[in-house]
Amino acid sequence: MSKVRAALVVLGDVMLIAVVVLLLEIDKLVNGTLYNYGLFFSYDWAQSYWLLFRLSLTLIVVAIIIISVVELPYPAFQEKTEEQ
Repeated sequence: MSKVRAALVVLGDVMLIAVVVLLLEIDKLVNGTLYNYGLFFSYDWAQSYWLLFRLSLTLIVVAIIIISVVELPYPAFQEKTEEQ
């Protein structure tokens, strides 16, 4: 695996982790700060919010795992050269 390819994998994972951090900050905003500005709890909006929030986090974590596992430098997955 080339250094550039490894760097791109790490960069992709870091970007996805940053998105997770931002989603958690949005969740903190909704569940904390907005109540101070008059937000009232209602299952009408909360259930959709919880579903979309958890689905987003799940998809991002799965993407991180897939990118990391697929791009790891396993010798079995490396192309054989003519010398081998």
